[in-house]
Amino acid sequence: MHSANRTALIIAILLAVIVLTQIAYIVKSTYKIDLPGTVIWSLEALVFLAICVLALAAMVQKGPLTMAWAAIAVGGLLNVLQVGMGLAMFAPLSDAGEAMAPAYEAIVAGAFFLYFAGKLLFGVAAILVGKALLRSTGVARIAGGLAILTGLAAALVNTAALAMGMDWLYPAGAAGTVATACLAVALHFSARGPSPHPG
Repeated sequence: MHSANRTALIIAILLAVIVLTQIAYIVKSTYKIDLPGTVIWSLEALVFLAICVLALAAMVQKGPLTMAWAAIAVGGLLNVLQVGMGLAMFAPLSDAGEAMAPAYEAIVAGAFFLYFAGKLLFGVAAILVGKALLRSTGVARIAGGLAILTGLAAALVNTAALAMGMDWLYPAGAAGTVATACLAVALHFSARGPSPHPG
């Protein structure tokens, strides 16, 4: 397999892992499962770092998906930062008492601003990869169309969340996670055959 296609396939797998960790965190929170959130966040930090580095490597190859790789790389970096804020700052500030409540709320809001921005960029990447797949046929073309639709939804909802804040957390997170899943599928199809060319 061509190295660029292999990189795309690895990134697709890593994005799927992120989707699974998001689902795992929701299940843990909903059903009060005794699994420390730091375990999930630490795994996400490592996966986002890998996504960022691999997407940068793919971007410099100057293929047809250069802009998509740039969006994925920056989205991965923003997610590393927001996960790091959660791991390093949430617990100490939360435990510091009422006097630190304003600082805690500001840090949480800042972390989720980065979260929304990262989801927005993954949505943009889904649009770009999906557009490239529209020249394909069959299931690959359908995957491209789904990536475009879910990417548009994620980009729009997370753009609104950047302005509206935590009130938009659940719709923004859900739209971003669905778009990330469709992006992973689209990258999988992109990696399987000849590199598609955007129209």
